[in-house]
Amino acid sequence: MLHRPYARAGHRPGSGPSSPQAGAALLLAFLVLIVLVAIVYQINTVTQTDARVTRNEITRSQMDYAISSVLMQMYEDLAEDGRGAQASEEGPGGAGDMGADGAAAAAGDEGEPPRNPDTVDSQMDRWYTPQSTNFGDIQIRILVRDENSKYNVLNMLNEDEELAEDSFQRVVRILTNCRGDTDYEISQGDAEEMATAMRDYMIDRRSMGDIPRGTFLTGDEESLDRVLPLTFREFRMLDAFEDHMFRDFFGENDERIHGLESFFTVFSSPSVGSEEANSGFPVADGGWGVNVNTAPHAVLSGLIDGRELDYRIWDEIRDYRNEEEEPLEDEENEEGLDTVDPEPLKDEFGEDLIQKKIFDSLDELDELNEFMDLGPEEKTTVRDMLAVESQVFEIILAARISTAVDAEQRLEFETRREQEEYFRSGQHLVRIVRSVVWRQSTEDDVIITPLIPWEVIDNAPLQVLDFPPDE
Repeated sequence: MLHRPYARAGHRPGSGPSSPQAGAALLLAFLVLIVLVAIVYQINTVTQTDARVTRNEITRSQMDYAISSVLMQMYEDLAEDGRGAQASEEGPGGAGDMGADGAAAAAGDEGEPPRNPDTVDSQMDRWYTPQSTNFGDIQIRILVRDENSKYNVLNMLNEDEELAEDSFQRVVRILTNCRGDTDYEISQGDAEEMATAMRDYMIDRRSMGDIPRGTFLTGDEESLDRVLPLTFREFRMLDAFEDHMFRDFFGENDERIHGLESFFTVFSSPSVGSEEANSGFPVADGGWGVNVNTAPHAVLSGLIDGRELDYRIWDEIRDYRNEEEEPLEDEENEEGLDTVDPEPLKDEFGEDLIQKKIFDSLDELDELNEFMDLGPEEKTTVRDMLAVESQVFEIILAARISTAVDAEQRLEFETRREQEEYFRSGQHLVRIVRSVVWRQSTEDDVIITPLIPWEVIDNAPLQVLDFPPDE
């Protein structure tokens, strides 16, 4: 006789702990939990991302406000520098006895004009020395370059074919000089190709293909072919140029490699109104003369063919403006002559700068041995290509916010290289802005006119030095 298994009351087959229905419900609950966790995580991620974006926008706005504040101050400083020049031109006994830079204007020997270094622009002006400042956690490095220290490529469009060809050859020579003795040296052939591309671009832009062209209120049918570039960076799109040619960086052997904008410009010949000499409006000078006090050696040595003029004259000019200036003298003391020490200039590290010599006028070239050996025509040629004043300035502001880790070490650098690399590093939030302004002197005041009010750039330029730091 067979016996059935014992069955407990209320127990049904398939309803135990290991039943398929119970396992499916547990799995479904787990999946729902996973979905809920994913949704919550996504909401949290989006919220945190929005918060970070908002904080970054706030930070960038704060940086822009800080940059704007410094920019306005630089406008005023350049205007004050121009007012100091106007005061110095009034002569001894007037407001010109003390310029904006704190350097006394002393009279020269009998029969000589008074020496007024404030009437010229040089490496001894306050705007020339890079400076650093802080706005809370925002650190800003200030670099000002005068566009008159560069050669204007618009000279290649001179209506006189001979002068236009001379300007073309100057551009070629400066291109070969600007990165000489480095791994990025520009060969003669490449320089000619680049100069030709710039000239063709300006003469007949429509022949360059699909390059975009803006519409201007002053344009007409006759000027459709020849369009002046609004900035030297327009040439960056041409096939003859590589991207690194518009960037400043350090080479493998720590050489300072400069972008082409450190040597060329399109801004040094601004004018308004009529070009007639008696119209009462400023007349453009073509940007022909470069400032002998600030022009890089590569620009100076490219102005005249070495076969026509000994290149050593440019070396002597560079050496002269780096010699220490003798102290000025004050004759007010009855017991004798007392030296008058100008207010010392300081670099961005807080160290005193040596007072260097300045070409107060082009007549001071006669103090150079190489220049004295030149003939009258050669001297005239050299003078025609030089100047001692600047009217257009480029202001570059590099704003940076560092992390909490290195916040206490900021602005504490031992070398120029450390300082420059710090503000050029992409590891932290960096914003680089440049502005180009035209400084006009009127009878009553000095006017600052922005040519480029605000432009965000991707590379902080390096200051062009006459000599490497180790020399």
